[in-house]
Amino acid sequence: MHRSGPRRAALAVASTAAALLLGAAPATASAASGPVLVDDWDPGCTTTGNLCVFETEWFTGRAALYEGVDSGCVTAPFGILANINMTDRPVTFYKNADCTGASVTEPAGNFHSWKSRGPMLSFRG
Repeated sequence: MHRSGPRRAALAVASTAAALLLGAAPATASAASGPVLVDDWDPGCTTTGNLCVFETEWFTGRAALYEGVDSGCVTAPFGILANINMTDRPVTFYKNADCTGASVTEPAGNFHSWKSRGPMLSFRG
C-alpha cells in the first residue's frame, strides 16, 4: 500500500500557506537590491519610506517601487516621467544614467510629473 497521498496533501497545504504568507508581504525592494517592477499603480507607492517611479507623466504604465533610497546613484529600469516620493528626504532625478547632467529635486512626501523635462534616467536620495 502506498502512503504518499496524505504526505502530498500535507505538502500541498503547507506550500499554499507559505505562498499566501509570502504573497502578503510588502512588495518592495531596497534601492541597492533593485526595484520591484509593477505594471501600474501599486498600494506600496503611498507607503511611508517608499519611492515609486513611473514611465508616464500620468502615474500609469510600468512602475518601479523602491524602499530605502539613499545617497547612492540608482539607474532607473526605464525613463522616468513621474514619481511619488514617500521617503523622508528629497530625491534628485538626473537626465543621464550615471546621476549626471540636468536634474530636478523632488521634496520628501511629494509627487510630481515632468513631461516637459523629458525622461530622467537615474536618481539618488
